[in-house]
Amino acid sequence: MKKKNRQIIFLDIDGVLQPHGKQDRFDHDLDQLRKDLAVKYNNDEYLRMDKYDLGAVYYDWDKEAVERLRKLCVDVPAEIVISSDWRVFSPLSRLKDYFRLHDLDRYVTGVIEQLPGRDRCEEVTHYLKNNPDIQRFLILDDDSFWRFDQHYPDQFVHTYSIFDEESYKKALRILTKK
Repeated sequence: MKKKNRQIIFLDIDGVLQPHGKQDRFDHDLDQLRKDLAVKYNNDEYLRMDKYDLGAVYYDWDKEAVERLRKLCVDVPAEIVISSDWRVFSPLSRLKDYFRLHDLDRYVTGVIEQLPGRDRCEEVTHYLKNNPDIQRFLILDDDSFWRFDQHYPDQFVHTYSIFDEESYKKALRILTKK
C-alpha cells in the first residue's frame, strides 16, 4: 500500500548527478568493476549490466550532487521517481542497482511512464494524475526548461550542469514549504 502525502523528486540524471562531458569511466577497467560490484553486493546482475553505464554511475556521478540528493531524501523525507532518459534503457530494478552504488536505492520508488509522442513534462503530468497521494513534488532537470518552467514554475529546479548547493536550497524550500 502506498503511503499518503508523499513527497516526490522527479529526477533527471545527466546534467543533475552526472556533469556533461565527464567521462572518467574510460580511465578504469570496467570489466573488473562489474566483477567487483557483483561480489561486493552479492548480485550477478552487475555482470550483465552495460559496463559503460555502470562505470558512469560509479566514476562519473558527482559525489557532492549525490550527497545533496541523499540529504534531501533523508531530511524531507522524499522519494525519487526517475524521469531521466535512463528509464528508457533500464528497468526500475536496474536503476535501483545503479543507485545502490551510492546508497540511494531505497529512495527510488518508480519511473515515469514513457508516452510516445509526449515530452517529459507531459509524462510528469500523467504520473501526477495517476498518483493523487503525492502531496508535494519537485522536478530536478537540466533540460526541458521552458516546458517545466511554464507548467510547473513553483516545483521546477533547473540545474545547469549539476545539482549544486543553490539548486539544493531551492529544492528544499519547494519540498518543505507549508
